[in-house]
Amino acid sequence: MHATMFRNLNRALILKLAALGPVMGALIVAGAFPENADRVGWLVVDGFCAIAIARSRVHNPFWHGCVTGFLLGASAILVQGLFVDTYIANNPWVMEPFVDKPDFNMQYFILQLVPFIGIATALLLGFLSWVAARAIPAKEAA
Repeated sequence: MHATMFRNLNRALILKLAALGPVMGALIVAGAFPENADRVGWLVVDGFCAIAIARSRVHNPFWHGCVTGFLLGASAILVQGLFVDTYIANNPWVMEPFVDKPDFNMQYFILQLVPFIGIATALLLGFLSWVAARAIPAKEAA
């Protein structure tokens, strides 16, 4: 991978789509989803982003998906980590596995996940964008 690859990325598209990360993080913190239902929200967000990247006909949809996915996942988890008290108050089931661990620091735990969730989301959205770019036919010239 060389530096020109990143110069050819559509930064405006990436930043617009990545703005959904903090929105999802805030919705999760606010308790907008029942237990485990945030997965459906992420499915919708990732599907929307993959289709948007594919329809934009960027040169390299995989890398656009990877960069967007990293920003999406990392920013959503970062929001949850920064507002951990509200997150726990609105989603009490997240603390159930740690009831017998009185010294457990949930904020520290969540903030440690930021890079890992970012990378996992990057790979997933990169793959979905690559598949969507091949599945959605190019518009024919008029």
